[in-house]
Amino acid sequence: MKNISESELEVMQFLWNNGESTSVDIIKGVSQKKEWKSNTIMTLVSRLTAKGCIKVIRNKGDLLIYKPIISEYEYKSKETKNFIEKMYNGSINNMLVAFAKSNKLTKKDLEDLMKLIDE
Repeated sequence: MKNISESELEVMQFLWNNGESTSVDIIKGVSQKKEWKSNTIMTLVSRLTAKGCIKVIRNKGDLLIYKPIISEYEYKSKETKNFIEKMYNGSINNMLVAFAKSNKLTKKDLEDLMKLIDE
């Protein structure tokens, strides 16, 4: 899976939330959140198609339907792994220690983690 830019991620999030969508739906949905022109949004759709993140399905003549190929879970898993590798030398332990020391984890978070470890 190739990297997805922040702008491309806006399109992916729309598709993950809405499923198969026409270009008109994508433009309407994304432009409600971002003030981008339709050409900009369709360029992002084209890039995502070229990267293999979404596919085009022809339906009823010339109407194009776009569908995500990768799931949100797959994407987040890959990005999380890359983040841990880059920032914490691949060590989840180092990441958790850093979060715990910065008071970013609540007592409940720590209890939940302990339950997961015990399982």
